[in-house]
Amino acid sequence: MIIGLTVFLGVSQVVVYPDRAQVTRTAQVVCGARAGVAFGEIPPAADPATFRARTSVGTVEGLRAEARTREEAFAPELKGIDAAIRKFEAEATVLRDARTRGQGAAHTALQYSNVAVSLVSREMSDAAPNTKAWGQAFDATLAARLKASSEAIEVGAKLRDLSYRIADLGRQRGRLTAASARHDFFAEVLVTCPDGKRADVELTYLVGGASWQPAYEARADEAGGAVELAAFATVSQSTGEDWAKAKVILSTAVPRQDATPPELKKLSVWAQEHVKERKVLVRREERTEHAEATGESGVKLGGDGRMAVASQGLSVQLAIPEPSDVAGDGTPARLFIARTRMKAQFAYRAAPRLMPFVFRVADLANSAPFPLLAGPLDAFRRGGLTGRYALARTAEGQRFHLTFGIEEALRVKRVVVEEVQRDAGIFGTSRRFRYGYRYELANYLGRPETIELSDQLPVSELDDVKVSVDVTGPADRLKTTPGFENRPDDGIVSWKLALKAGEKRNVDLAFHVDVPASYDGGGL
Repeated sequence: MIIGLTVFLGVSQVVVYPDRAQVTRTAQVVCGARAGVAFGEIPPAADPATFRARTSVGTVEGLRAEARTREEAFAPELKGIDAAIRKFEAEATVLRDARTRGQGAAHTALQYSNVAVSLVSREMSDAAPNTKAWGQAFDATLAARLKASSEAIEVGAKLRDLSYRIADLGRQRGRLTAASARHDFFAEVLVTCPDGKRADVELTYLVGGASWQPAYEARADEAGGAVELAAFATVSQSTGEDWAKAKVILSTAVPRQDATPPELKKLSVWAQEHVKERKVLVRREERTEHAEATGESGVKLGGDGRMAVASQGLSVQLAIPEPSDVAGDGTPARLFIARTRMKAQFAYRAAPRLMPFVFRVADLANSAPFPLLAGPLDAFRRGGLTGRYALARTAEGQRFHLTFGIEEALRVKRVVVEEVQRDAGIFGTSRRFRYGYRYELANYLGRPETIELSDQLPVSELDDVKVSVDVTGPADRLKTTPGFENRPDDGIVSWKLALKAGEKRNVDLAFHVDVPASYDGGGL
């Protein structure tokens, strides 16, 4: 749109934060002394304290902003609606008059009918009654009554139609009146720049009612040993101002939160007397964590193929590669951010203590040039969707894993052989709790595969409580299958088991916990 010597280019750039957005409008102006650029219809969601202006040529002499109602903008439409209402009301008045006349004609016809009946009654005693005249009289009165009834029906239909139109216009007028009472902002920028040149004048402001959420798609390339991870953003804003063909930048910063440095508080040392209590042995619930592995990647984008990422200390900014449209009525827009190919190590993994299934997983590292924020992820394998789950926040270079669903052709089952059998120690100073489990595995894939089987031993946090794996012992007692790896820091015991096509195999785990007799072992 061209107004005088100014060309308005609309919204050119938007930086979207998790709870707001910074909007930049651009206009081109022909330079001169104190050239004025007016920006109108700035949405009411804008914060007037955040209005800022800059120019590509010359200097900004001043910036003035004020709130204006929309009464002037909606006046022509309201005037048109009022004119239409008056027209329809005039037509309704004419129809009501016609209905009144029709009702009078019907009443007159009814009176004529009564007169005709009276005359016919008198003539029936005559020697030669005129029956033909009787018929004409009755036909005339009947025709008059039918005509009046038909006209009444037609007038009633037209009046109902007009009443519907008037009511609809009244509702429109009410909405426009409410809208015209709302305000928006008007800003005027004064620029001084050399004559004969053109300057790009930008007005920026913060608006509420805008946000974005990340979303991901992970596609497994098992033959290539990689995972293609595509990042998207779901952007929505209800500011009432459409962002058309705008450069959209996504920021992970929360402006007020990230702008304030943390403060150290006073530390106090104090003591509280406790009554001596008896030690009770308890078992803590196990925690499930993601596996980790390394990887390499390349980032794919349209255009020049480069991902625009700007670090801001605690946050980053991600530039959407293409100009984007985001409606101002709250309709979500799904925008593509980047696609990253990461080197991955695929495995079949099972933890039957938690779930009796074998999962296809990929261990990899985030080699994208930006952190992966927490958001929903759709996992695809062999062209099909295998699951949807939440991806945790993952820093650049941080190792994580993805799962691509259950492999139905690999089976695993956990069987409890023995639990909590107490054996008295020497002189009755300790007790031993024994545990034994058997895992039944089967491979129906039709090819050899390796399954990573894991379970968990309790980790003692007490010096006088010992946990030991049973690898030897009497022939009648269960012993742990050799070839396992035990991580003492978290108690994870795992095997890598190569199964031939159609092979079934059993794996055993046996361990015991030695506890002093003075402990209450009811928690085991």
